[in-house]
Amino acid sequence: MARRDREQTRRRLLDAAFVEFAAYGIGGARMERIARIAGCSAGLAYNYYGGKEELFDAVQSEVVDAAFVPFDAADLPGYAARLYDRQYEHPEFARLATWHRLERPGPVRRSGEIEAIRRAQADGLVSARFSAEQVLVLVLAIASMWSDAPADSPDHVVRRQAVQDAVRRLVEP
Repeated sequence: MARRDREQTRRRLLDAAFVEFAAYGIGGARMERIARIAGCSAGLAYNYYGGKEELFDAVQSEVVDAAFVPFDAADLPGYAARLYDRQYEHPEFARLATWHRLERPGPVRRSGEIEAIRRAQADGLVSARFSAEQVLVLVLAIASMWSDAPADSPDHVVRRQAVQDAVRRLVEP
C-alpha cells in the first residue's frame, strides 16, 4: 500500500510541476506552489526530487517525452507535422520546450534521434547537406514555429502543410 501511495504522490508532483514549469519556467516556478497543487508538503517535494532543476528534468523525461509523438527518421516531414499537431493541441508542451531552450541552453540531447538521422542519411533517405544534429534542430524549430498560434486559428491546416512541406524540402536527398 505504501508503494502505491508513493507512486501516486510522485505522479501528482510531476503533473503539478508540468503545469507550473509550462507557466513560469524554472526560474519562476515555486516548489511550494507545486507541492500545494500536488497536495503534499514542500518538504516532501524536495524529498522526492531534491529541487527545481531535478524536478524539471523529471518532467522533461517522464511527462513530455512520454507524451510526444514517436520519432521516425525515415519520415521527418510526417514527424514534424505530428509534432506541430501535438503542440497545437497542447500548447503547454510548446511553452515547456521554450522554457527549456531559454533556461537550459546547450546542445540537443537526443542521441537516439540523431543516430537515427545519421543512419537515414547513410541510407540515402535524408539529405547529408546538414549534419544530423543540424537536421534535428531545424526539424524541431520548423515544427514549433507557430506554437503560439491561437488554438482556434483558421490557418492550422495551411500551417501544418507548410511545416510538412518545409521539412520535406529540407531533408530530401
